[in-house]
Amino acid sequence: MSQSKIAARYAKSLIDLSIEKSALDQSYQDMLSLQSLCANKDFMLMLKSPIVSADKKEGVIRTLLADKISPLIYTFIKLLVTKSREPLLANISTAFVSQYKAIKKIRTATLVTANPQTEAQLEEFKRQFATWLKPGETMEIFQKTEPEIIGGFIFQMEGRQIDTTAKRKLEAFRTNLYDSSYTNLVVKS
Repeated sequence: MSQSKIAARYAKSLIDLSIEKSALDQSYQDMLSLQSLCANKDFMLMLKSPIVSADKKEGVIRTLLADKISPLIYTFIKLLVTKSREPLLANISTAFVSQYKAIKKIRTATLVTANPQTEAQLEEFKRQFATWLKPGETMEIFQKTEPEIIGGFIFQMEGRQIDTTAKRKLEAFRTNLYDSSYTNLVVKS
């Protein structure tokens, strides 16, 4: 069985347990914290290392997370370490976040702009692209800043994209400037 399927099953079990304990939203916040921790290369190398004992791994996790996450998630992580499944933590946290968003009907969008946007501007983007949502869904926007796009924005959500950047318009203009396909249409006299 692939690691992603195993991670999805662990995440589903944790979601079910969190729902049973009425702690789904807290578990989601904890898994976001865990996901950001798993983005640390050294932390993941430590988890994957066969040289580092389970006790030491548990000690590092306790030091980093014990007072920052709920007892439910901490116990779950300890169980993974006991079962030697700690290298799956990154995949499990990603699967959990994905499943949580599916349950809560949250769709994720990415907004790329030359300058950071204010909360009011982000709300305007949500309103503008609300037609991309099905009834009952909400939108979560992740913001990226890329000064080289000059102006405009790129809005992406699950396979759909709108690109109004000045960079793209300049590239299109440059391409059309050198397009000589019209010369075949000119009647020579």
